[in-house]
Amino acid sequence: MSYPQTFLPRIPQPVTPLPPVSPPFALPKAAGVPVLGKEETLVSWVLDSFKAGIKSLPKIARQLAIQLGIVLAVNFILWPLDTWVLPGPLANLASIAVFLTATYNNIIPKTIYWVIVFTFGKRLFGKIRREGFARAIQPMRQIGPEFNKAKAALADKAYSLLLLGGGAGLIIANNFASYSRFSGARNKMDKYFVALVISFTVSYILGENQKGPLFKFARLAQQDLSRLFRRTPVAVDAHTYVALTGFVLGLLLDAPLILLKMMYGGYILGAVCLAGAAVLPFINARRGTYNADLR
Repeated sequence: MSYPQTFLPRIPQPVTPLPPVSPPFALPKAAGVPVLGKEETLVSWVLDSFKAGIKSLPKIARQLAIQLGIVLAVNFILWPLDTWVLPGPLANLASIAVFLTATYNNIIPKTIYWVIVFTFGKRLFGKIRREGFARAIQPMRQIGPEFNKAKAALADKAYSLLLLGGGAGLIIANNFASYSRFSGARNKMDKYFVALVISFTVSYILGENQKGPLFKFARLAQQDLSRLFRRTPVAVDAHTYVALTGFVLGLLLDAPLILLKMMYGGYILGAVCLAGAAVLPFINARRGTYNADLR
């Protein structure tokens, strides 16, 4: 006699527990707790940095007021000063002061200059006092070896990045050195000091480490672009290093163009470098195809 299946006793079977599946974004347990698993993007990093700066304003308000007072005092004294009507030694001294304080520069390069002075300059000065000049300047000696490593990692791609950075540096240096309260002043040495300060600062950062904000900016930008175009992200530290080295060289290369009195020399040579950076990858690709055909 057969019984329906529904009346048969159920024999319990061993059950293997499945591993817990964690959600891609864990919810915060309380207000103010950061969301775990949230991927950092360029926009989020910039916003977080901006918020941190806003929160620190009350603590550094007095320091900022002093710094702003110094900047205003320097420009109030030197900007209206006609150096050419002063006696010889005094005129030379005033010209040096104008050069070293970026007084005759436009608002953008002037702002960049004073920000560097009160941030990087202050940190470097403190490091020199603590460790001495030789040890404080040690990162500058690392630029050559680190550049050679980055260049070797990129092979032929390094040259186009070097031209790209160099072209940008030449154009920016020419632009920074061209603003004046006098019409017709283009690419003059009295406004070139900002380019020198920027080139030294970037060089020091390159020799110091590859964990600073410049490299993080490049990494996050590359990750965001890769996510947008659904590409596999690649390491960009070597690319950033070579491009920034070219940028420093471009800033410095504008100095001989100023001495040669080439008003638009930085613009012209910078445009040539940018054109070379755009064409060189195609030349390398054709050369590689040609060599492959020969094999």
